[in-house]
Amino acid sequence: MLQTTKSAAEVASRLSGVFAVYKPPGLNVNKMIVSLKENLGKEITATFPWVPHRHNYRLLPSPDDPNQLTRVDVPSLAKHPLVQGHEKVPIYCQFPLDTLSSGVVVLGIRDGIKKVRAMFHAHYSKQYIVEGKFGMATDNHDVSGKVLERTTYDHISGEKLARIVSYLQRSHQNLTTEYAGVDIQSQEAYELACQGLLRPRMNSPPLVLAMRCLEYQPPHFTLEIQCVHETPQWLRQLIHDIGLELRSTAVSTKVRRTRDGYFTADDALLIKHCRYEYVAEAIERSRHLVSWKKLKPEDNFARRNSEFQSEDGEDR
Repeated sequence: MLQTTKSAAEVASRLSGVFAVYKPPGLNVNKMIVSLKENLGKEITATFPWVPHRHNYRLLPSPDDPNQLTRVDVPSLAKHPLVQGHEKVPIYCQFPLDTLSSGVVVLGIRDGIKKVRAMFHAHYSKQYIVEGKFGMATDNHDVSGKVLERTTYDHISGEKLARIVSYLQRSHQNLTTEYAGVDIQSQEAYELACQGLLRPRMNSPPLVLAMRCLEYQPPHFTLEIQCVHETPQWLRQLIHDIGLELRSTAVSTKVRRTRDGYFTADDALLIKHCRYEYVAEAIERSRHLVSWKKLKPEDNFARRNSEFQSEDGEDR
């Protein structure tokens, strides 16, 4: 495909779609996106020749007869790389991660920006691996924060931790069915839960869809959390709340996003692999993951927002 292109502008325009990048901890998402824009634009500009989009015509003295004017075709330099700079590659992120967290970040280029925004309205769930530590509390609920308190944790067993995790999951699932617009005791709710489609149909507060304890080696523990409308800081707050429920304190030591919608860590590119060739291949591989059919769930998935608003008005 690349050998048949004519100019850097044409190559840049073909780079359109959705792909995922694995963000390491300690890197700001905005700086990462700016770096990707710069690197892709410079690579495209340096690799492919500049072709003038239009020409200017001037009347100049003829070399054979200075008294005669001849029409000369002069290429327009308005869009030359030395005048305009390297090719611009628009990149957009709907679900960023903060600097302390790591994991899958979905990005959209050109036409893919619309699909990334549609993922927000589709209310896709995300999956995280969150590691925590009992016995301390900090100002930002992360182990890197300022220590405010130290507590004991010898009384916390794996059974008690699993019980609290199960309790929090059940309480959030009740809210999930409410925002999904189905009765928790209905057959519809059961079928949606079996298909993994039970999620909010409207904007809602952060909700946990599923949560389980993967490992507990006091004071350290690891949770797998599937949730919607969350932020990494909200997950750290959740770890803090778990510590309080167990009559202790807890902080987060690591927040890693392993899935964003249909994108998993296996689909994500490393920062060092974010070159034109690899990005173009990643976009092609992920087209079936962001088809409009998947981005627009069926109408019977849940009731519409307007129905909820009208019902709330009647109840009041």
